[in-house]
Amino acid sequence: MFNKIRYSLILIIFVFFSYSFTAMYSFHQLHKGIYFNDKQLIENYVDWQSVRGNVKNYINIEILKKTQSEEIFKQLGDVGILLSGFAGKFVEIAIDTYLNSDGISLLLEKSKKKDEIPKPSIITFLGSFTIMDNNGLNSFYINYENEGKKYPIYFSRDGFKWKITNIEFPKDLFEKIK
Repeated sequence: MFNKIRYSLILIIFVFFSYSFTAMYSFHQLHKGIYFNDKQLIENYVDWQSVRGNVKNYINIEILKKTQSEEIFKQLGDVGILLSGFAGKFVEIAIDTYLNSDGISLLLEKSKKKDEIPKPSIITFLGSFTIMDNNGLNSFYINYENEGKKYPIYFSRDGFKWKITNIEFPKDLFEKIK
């Protein structure tokens, strides 16, 4: 009886550590992909369809807000709605074309912040556990910080891997781009 309890406890502890390890390993692999600009690693740990959908929805909502708030679009009436639809479709085509591992790789090559990324090591692997916030049993997120603002990046379980599925953008992103 005591052995069954002990084996059950060991099994529960093993499952917990395996669960944590797979999340840490996936995050570490993505970190390596970004640091070394490895397109294949980036491809393996990002759910591109979900991320593209997330970015498209965000940009289309922002375009709709802009067109509804700008006086010139109000004066155009139905033509303004048509123009915002064309803009949204153009954005969708651009996102489908450029939001992939090749596009991210190109951005990483041109990035001025690539020197700020710490080199992947056992310390960054183990330290990844401290920056992960659970968002349910099959999801966690990390907060990417840039210029004092936090941008949550959500990971979801895909078998034994964890992949980026969603990125939250700030409400004033288009204002900063202007």
